[in-house]
Amino acid sequence: MNNCVQTQAGAVRGCLEDGILHFHGIPYAAPPTGRLRFRPPEKPEPWVGVLDAAKRGFVPPQDPSDLDKPMGPVTLPQSEDCLTLAVSTPSAEGSLPVAVWFHGGANCYGGGDLPWYDGAALARSQNVVVVNINFRLGVFGFLCAEGVADRALSIEDQMLALQWVQENIRQFGGDPSRVTVFGQSAGGNAIAHILSREDSAGLFSQIVLQSASLGRGNHLLADACEAGRAVLAGLGIPPEAPDVLEQLQSCSTEELLRAAAQVPEDIRAKHQGMYFKPVMDGWHTPEQTARRAAEMAARRHIRVMIGFTREETHAFSTARDAESLAALKRGQRLRYDLPGALFAREAAEGGCPVWKYQFDWSAPESIYNACHCLELPFLFGNLDAWDAPFLAGGERGEMERLTAVIQDAWGRFFRGEAPSEDWPLYSAAEPRIKHFDGHANPVGGEPVYDV
Repeated sequence: MNNCVQTQAGAVRGCLEDGILHFHGIPYAAPPTGRLRFRPPEKPEPWVGVLDAAKRGFVPPQDPSDLDKPMGPVTLPQSEDCLTLAVSTPSAEGSLPVAVWFHGGANCYGGGDLPWYDGAALARSQNVVVVNINFRLGVFGFLCAEGVADRALSIEDQMLALQWVQENIRQFGGDPSRVTVFGQSAGGNAIAHILSREDSAGLFSQIVLQSASLGRGNHLLADACEAGRAVLAGLGIPPEAPDVLEQLQSCSTEELLRAAAQVPEDIRAKHQGMYFKPVMDGWHTPEQTARRAAEMAARRHIRVMIGFTREETHAFSTARDAESLAALKRGQRLRYDLPGALFAREAAEGGCPVWKYQFDWSAPESIYNACHCLELPFLFGNLDAWDAPFLAGGERGEMERLTAVIQDAWGRFFRGEAPSEDWPLYSAAEPRIKHFDGHANPVGGEPVYDV
């Protein structure tokens, strides 16, 4: 099997392992540094020769995350030169379904090409091409200020990466007419946002929203700029300065991270801690966000899979007294369940095929229960890459069986099939959902989303 592939910008050489061709660190955009820092992404300059794509690229600059406790820390080297993607393919000569991964992390943490999300096992088991993309995070991808940006540059990164897939994925054995975008948490939010844009038509035909926190909504531009002014204040840059962009471009990575971490508590609280979000004045509330995405999905006849974990919010707190549990449940309903149900119902009523699930399995020695992110080790089949407390005490054989079930369901969906023979379409009249408990994995009714 030839390890070299020609992209529009130049040739790349990957590596072959266990029947899967891996390519890492492929630039889909020019490095967002120097004059391109805080600017919309641009296509990369063509290169001469063959680019070595055998090693993982950098993850975007970031601080530690609260989710390090249940999941474990992000350990790959960081750099602002991070607008790269990875491709895992069973064959560079086929025409296989393509699955493009948008990672989560509250718009501030994570990376597409982390070992957690390595696409090889999923590509191998389901005979699909898996693409993992990195995009700018935190202040680098979401800072809005007059004279700097009036939209989330991270979303523009993602749009350019999806265009790269359309232009290049045939060379990796993928079919650009059969692209599924699948993402978790903030990655799912980004997919809903991109779906809602008129200029995303034709970039994908299927979506998987995993634990999308649609209840966070989008930013009003005024709110995004309020957070941006707080960052500028932390850097000592007057927001009215005529050279505000140039001053930002001259700051160090560490200075920018530090200023972003010092945004005042009142701004944090106003946005449930997520003060870096996509911007859309026209549809910014949770209800508007869900309805707009459902409307556009129906208009384009998008196939949809959507689901949540049973105790999403248990990842964010270890308090288990009655009062804390009630607060966690209410947070889950408002942030995840209610807007997710609204999206699923309206997309189905608009004619979209919709399948809905709930992930119920939990590890016997974990305090986190069936929490946010817990399905990810099973989806990607990379159990050995996860030294994660939320998997504590999990029996290996049981976990491998659940991995096979999850990968088979997602793979069927990627291929345009029903996710499983016993998983019915979701509708408002018959809100039936698949439960993944690691045992019977039954179909049941939708939970009652009381608050």
